[in-house]
This record gives sequence, structure tokens and C-alpha cells, in this order.
Amino acid sequence: MAQLDLSRDIGRLRDEMAELRRDITAYSRSAREMGRARRDEILERAGQLRARAREHMGPAAEKLERSVGDHPLIALLAAIGIGFLIAKLLEVRPQRY
Repeated sequence: MAQLDLSRDIGRLRDEMAELRRDITAYSRSAREMGRARRDEILERAGQLRARAREHMGPAAEKLERSVGDHPLIALLAAIGIGFLIAKLLEVRPQRY
């Protein structure tokens, strides 16, 4: 009789394990689909933001290019000066105690 109960319990456990596998598989698919949908939303939004940024920055970039083209020496000196200032600001100095 104990052997019969054990066989029935093992059969029930197998059925429950099979159901659990199906549930996990369904959950995995659902999570994967939700992740893909969210990724697509984010990529779409990023594309829109990039387009807006290009739209707004386009005229400024063209103006800067014209200015550099008209005055290359001044632009070069300004770039060197700005680079020097940034280097000075980022310079690490030893601390005195």
C-alpha cells in the first residue's frame, strides 16, 4: 500500500514539475516580449530626440563652421586657449601638510 501511495505522489510531482516548466517558459516568453517592446520604445524615443537635436543645432553648427572658415587663425588660437585653461583647471597639485 505504501508503494502505491509513493507511486501516486511521484506521478503528482511529475505533473506539477511539468506544469511548473510550462509556467516558467510562458513567463520567460512574456518577459522577453515586454523587454523587446520597451527596447523598441526607447530606441524610437532616442531617434526622435536625435532628430530634434540635429534640427535645433543645425543652424548653430553651420554658423560656427562659417565663422571658423572666415577666421581660422582666431579659431585656432581660441581652441588652444580654451584647451590650456581646461588643462590648468584639471591640473593635479600635490597637497602640502
